[in-house]
Amino acid sequence: MIRFCNDKDYNRINELLKEFNYKLDFNNDFIRVLVYDDITIKGVLVYYLIYDRIEIEYIIVDNKFRHRGIATKLLNFMETHNKNISNITLEVRESNGIAIEFYLKNGFIKCAKRKNYYGNEDGILMIKKSGE
Repeated sequence: MIRFCNDKDYNRINELLKEFNYKLDFNNDFIRVLVYDDITIKGVLVYYLIYDRIEIEYIIVDNKFRHRGIATKLLNFMETHNKNISNITLEVRESNGIAIEFYLKNGFIKCAKRKNYYGNEDGILMIKKSGE
C-alpha cells in the first residue's frame, strides 16, 4: 500500500535514508513523503512540491525488497496524485547507472550536467515534462 507518511514513520524513513548519509527534516511546507508500506516500510519517495513543479529528492527501496517494482509504483502514485504539475526534475550521480536507467525507462530525459554537484562527482539533471 502506498500512502503519505505520518509522524510514526519518521524513524524508519530516516533509517532508510542513512544509506545516503541524509536525515530528513519533516518541518518543511513543500516536502512530501510517500511510503510503500506492507507491514513495514519497504520504500520511500521524498519530493518537493513547489507550486507547479516537483523536484524528487530521493527514491529508496530497502535492499531486501529491490527489483519488485516498488520504486516504479511510488513514482506512478506521485504522478497520479499531482496531475497539475508542469514538470518533474531530479539530480542523480553520474556514476549511478542503475538510477539513470530507471528514470530513462520512466520517461525522464537527461537535460544537463552539473559539474561537481556531489563534491567531486558530477550530477546529471533529469526532467520529465507533464503528460509525457
